[in-house]
Amino acid sequence: MGFSFSVCRYYWPKPEERKAMRVLVILLSAIGLVGPAGAQSVEEVDLAQKTLARLQEPSFRKRREHCGFIGYDDKGKLKATPAVEGTMDSCAAPYPTDLAVTASYHTHGAFDEGYYNELPSTIDVDGDAGAFLNGYVATPGGRFWIVSGRNRSAHLICGIGCLPVAPGFRKGLTGEILDGYSFEDLERALGY
Repeated sequence: MGFSFSVCRYYWPKPEERKAMRVLVILLSAIGLVGPAGAQSVEEVDLAQKTLARLQEPSFRKRREHCGFIGYDDKGKLKATPAVEGTMDSCAAPYPTDLAVTASYHTHGAFDEGYYNELPSTIDVDGDAGAFLNGYVATPGGRFWIVSGRNRSAHLICGIGCLPVAPGFRKGLTGEILDGYSFEDLERALGY
């Protein structure tokens, strides 16, 4: 779980306290009272955007997704974990034990006409929802998305060219991209 923040100070819990805190946060998050999936800070969005911008080129070149997590260290500093290289259509980073995780991040790799990779997938949404997190997604077209784990939805932060664009990217190949999608809207858009 990492550390928690109170109004007065940062606190690094003892190992035996962490389990109880995890259970409490999961329960309170599930009913919408607290949790990292509720809101993101400008600092978090900025860190996610910078992290994903750096990862776009290697993601395009290697034709692989890259992923990781964002969270606070024991000194209260917001950090991104080093990226893990995934496959052409998936990525699984180890969950960090030294951060209070607030979000995931990942690229969608290189442009490929066989994939509908300009939208977050329902797997992206389910993964973040299951971990009670927000998630940030970079697409080959340079779109920058936030996935709300709490609401099970995806929202465009900025459009084509906001992040580096993959060589050979063709706008509009998969139709119109909206600014936001519920989970059900994503299922329809992706043809599920």
